[in-house]
Amino acid sequence: MSQATPAPEAAREGGDYLTISIDDDLFAIPVDLVHEVLDPPQMTLVPNAPAYAPGLVNVRGNILPLIDLRRRFLMEDATDTEHSRVIVSRIGDAAGGFMVAVKADAVHEVQFFAPEAVEALPENGTRWPAEFLSGVVRREGRFVILVDLERILRPGDAATTH
Repeated sequence: MSQATPAPEAAREGGDYLTISIDDDLFAIPVDLVHEVLDPPQMTLVPNAPAYAPGLVNVRGNILPLIDLRRRFLMEDATDTEHSRVIVSRIGDAAGGFMVAVKADAVHEVQFFAPEAVEALPENGTRWPAEFLSGVVRREGRFVILVDLERILRPGDAATTH
């Protein structure tokens, strides 16, 4: 019998989350990390960068690394569509933090998840690297996977160079 990985305390607090799509899967990022949502800007490739962070984008004069969630979750690349978006997020606190751009197939809406609605991820059985996720919520017959952006930015097994 597989055990579930406990959801971190931050996820258990619940709160407002921005829901996004990657393929047909629904994910959520805490709203307090979201600075703005944009159409995908032009990217400049960076040689020898990890595949999940292939380049840099210019957002109003600020140069930000672009994190491709598809690549970080070891999914196949896809062509941008009219629904593709980039979420500008702050990682860390104001003193030691930094801004990143996170690419998603689509951005939907902000939803509130009550603390008791956040469940632990199953230890086995998810197709995404569990180390990048902080919990799961059942919403309207679907699962919404809670993303841990700070863990996504750490180099690890899922990081490959292109």
